[in-house]
Amino acid sequence: MVLATKLIKIIEKNSDVIADKWVDEVTTSPYTRSYWNVTREELRERAGSVCDRIGYFLGRSLPKERLAAFYKRLGEARRTQGYDVEEVVMALLLLKRHIWLFVLQEGFLSTNLELYQALELNNRVVLYFDRAIYFVTEAYAEADRKEASAGKEGCSKAEAGSS
Repeated sequence: MVLATKLIKIIEKNSDVIADKWVDEVTTSPYTRSYWNVTREELRERAGSVCDRIGYFLGRSLPKERLAAFYKRLGEARRTQGYDVEEVVMALLLLKRHIWLFVLQEGFLSTNLELYQALELNNRVVLYFDRAIYFVTEAYAEADRKEASAGKEGCSKAEAGSS
């Protein structure tokens, strides 16, 4: 796992490069139109914060509950800001893609063992982003359920008042 640790440190050290490439794509992709109106600086900060802490996020000691809480808050914030859930999911997928592309472009994978370790790292990154996407969409669904429930209560009160 020495190479995976080394690659994680390289990702963290080069978070600005990865963030810039992600910003370039997220601000031009037709699948992330809501991101087009956000400043490059804010977007760089969003992506950089993930990349800067990738080792912590991928650590086996990170409780799932903390990951869930972080991404549920993110989902709630993006929903409140008016982002469609599919755009948030695509932004996360693009960040995952740019992290992996960066690892591949670094050229450290010359032996079978290095490739195996990089694939193990990729599996951890994929699992992390899969969970992130799940918790973001769960936050959107929960907010939708609350709105629907509040709407039903409002209708019931209105119907009771008109009787």
